[in-house]
Formats: sequence, structure tokens, C-alpha cells
Amino acid sequence: MVKFSNYLAAAYDKNRKYINKRTMQSGALAVALMLLFTGAYTGAPEEEVSTTAVEVQPASTAGVFSAVSSMELTAGDSSLVYASADVTVVASTTDQVEPDLEDEYDEWADKVMAQVDDYLSIRSEASSDSEVIGKLRSGDVATLVDVFDGWYEIESGNAHGFVSADFCVTGIEAYELAMDVCDTYATTDVAGLRIRSEASEDSSILKVVSKGTKLTVNSDAEVVDGWVAVTSAGTSGYVKAEYVQVDMVTGEAITLEEEAEAKAAAEEAARQAKEAAAAAAAANQSIIDSADDVTLLAAIIQIEAGNEIYEGQVAVGSVVMNRVRSGSYANTISGVIFAKGQFATSRMSSVISKGPKASCVQAAYDALAGVDTTGGATHFRRAGSKDGLIIGNHVFY
Repeated sequence: MVKFSNYLAAAYDKNRKYINKRTMQSGALAVALMLLFTGAYTGAPEEEVSTTAVEVQPASTAGVFSAVSSMELTAGDSSLVYASADVTVVASTTDQVEPDLEDEYDEWADKVMAQVDDYLSIRSEASSDSEVIGKLRSGDVATLVDVFDGWYEIESGNAHGFVSADFCVTGIEAYELAMDVCDTYATTDVAGLRIRSEASEDSSILKVVSKGTKLTVNSDAEVVDGWVAVTSAGTSGYVKAEYVQVDMVTGEAITLEEEAEAKAAAEEAARQAKEAAAAAAAANQSIIDSADDVTLLAAIIQIEAGNEIYEGQVAVGSVVMNRVRSGSYANTISGVIFAKGQFATSRMSSVISKGPKASCVQAAYDALAGVDTTGGATHFRRAGSKDGLIIGNHVFY
């Protein structure tokens, strides 16, 4: 078993360029001060006191300063001074800190992700022969507990076990993988936030969204300081970064027990939905079965031509009756109306239960009585799609 400390050393070698520069600067400060005091004690003449001015130079990468304007050293009754030299002293400060790349990854230092398309098995022991107890899926994030020979001990959600290190990335690489595979959202903090076509307040406004709206961050778009590229219901643009909260959505590992429970719950939900649909269909069919021919015909007239002129409503009823009498279709009104793919019957039970409107009922009576405003047509569709007799917005043929 490789000690965790060995892992950290390996991680340092692998990510040397990301190591926080403040750590190295602190070490440099300690060495500089040690040399300073040692040189002062061993090399300065007795009873001689002098000062050394040191140029102040800002550190450009860690927000630090270097400054020793003057320094006097005292040992016993003698004042000693370090001989004149250019010395740079580095100390931390909170002012004017420039971005340090590693700061973005601090919270990911002990994180693990599986670099897989589907999932990586979590095992009870650090062995491929041990029992599988869970799954670290693509997009799931785990916390690193310990490191073994080729294995990581992890915790994620309710799962605690071991995963093969060969299929995992950690630290900075885990963060970068998460950026690639996990969804990132920008939630609006203000009402009436404008989505603009470009990252500029002078660009056109594509859309205005309300407070609390969750926008998908478009990671493929150009990164512009102060702006976030987003997509909302097919509209892509930019919003001001100061008005949104950006969050990455990561997952947690799942135990086999949790997976089984979730599968059972999904199957039960599907069963209940199927039963509910069957019950609704039976109820709807019962309503339809209870309707007489006038009601059925009036209902389909309302569905197909409820907003048409009265002549157009009668024409739809005539098409149904012409099919009943033709011998080429079902010989009942119900059979013609419910022939597969012929009429829009999905709302039949609703229209019947509420009752068709009066003009459609009258049109049904006329069609049943033999009134035919179509000249024997057995088909109709929206006007303009075919040659034929146009009545209102339909063409009959």
C-alpha cells in the first residue's frame, strides 16, 4: 500500500506548475532572513551601525511585496548590521492580488472523477476481485480518502469504497473533466435581465428573463470578461456576469441498493401511469360508447370545423355520411370517425362530455338528413393544399 503522503508527493511532481507560488515565496523569505541574520552576526565590525536600503519590488504573481527600507541588528551591547546588499523580502498581502490559477482548484484538491463514458465500479476492497458495491458515474464527484497501489479509496453520497486509479483523474484534472462533462447553469439574480446578441451593452436584446431563471452556460462560446455566454430555450447570447450566479451541476455516486430502489420506483411509477392511462381511456371510451350518432357526428364536426362557417360545418358532416354510404368505408358513423388516421378524435370524449355547441349539433342533423354541400366529397383538408371545392378554410374533394 502506498502511503497517502507518497501520493501527495506524486501529485506535486505531476502538477508542479500549479503549486501555489506563495509556498515557494515563503520558503525564500525564510532562507533570506536566515542568511541575513547569519551574515550580520559573523561579518559586522564591533560598535559599527549602518543601514541598508532595499528597493521595493512588487511580486507580480502572488500579490506580495518586497520591502526592507532599513534594518538594524543588535547582539548584546553591540549593534550589528548586515553588509550592504540587494535583498528581496517577500511577504503576503491581501491587496492587489492577481489571479493565481491554482486558487480556482483549491476545492478540487481532494476530488476524484471517473474518466469513463458510463460508470466505474466501486468495490468493497482495493481489488478487482472484490464485491461491487456501487457506481461512480460520468459526472459524479467523489472525495479522496486514501491511496493504495493502483486504487483510490473514495466517498461520494452514500458510497464508500475503492475505484481503480487507472480510470480516474484527481485535483486539477478532475476539475477540467467536470468542466467538460457536467452542465453549468447561470441563475439570474435580478428581474428583467437582458440576454444580448454579443458581449456588449450596445448589442441588440434577444430576450428578457425573470429573476430566478436558470440559463444554460454555453461553454463553447467565446469567453469575454464580465459576461457569461448562455442559452435559453434555443436563444443564445450573453448576460452580464454580475447579475447571475454560475454553478456547475455535479453528481454523487450511487450504491447498488440505491440503484435497485430507484429502478423499482421508476417501474412502479411507470406501472401506475399505465394503469391511469388505461383507466382514463376506458372512461373516455365509455363516454363515447354512450353517445348517439348525432352527438358523435356533432362532436367530430366541432373538432374539425368548429370555427368554420355553418356551410363548412355541414360539409364536414357530409364527408362522414358520404363515406358511410359509399361502401368503401365502414358503414357506421362511429366506424368512419374512428378509422385509424382519418379524423382527429383525441378530444372526442371531452367534447362529448361537455356537449357539442349548438351549430355543430344542427349541422349534424342536416348531414344525417342528407344535406350535402360538397357534391359527394369523401375527403377534405386545409385549403390551398389540393384542388377541389373550397368552403371556408377547407378544400373538399
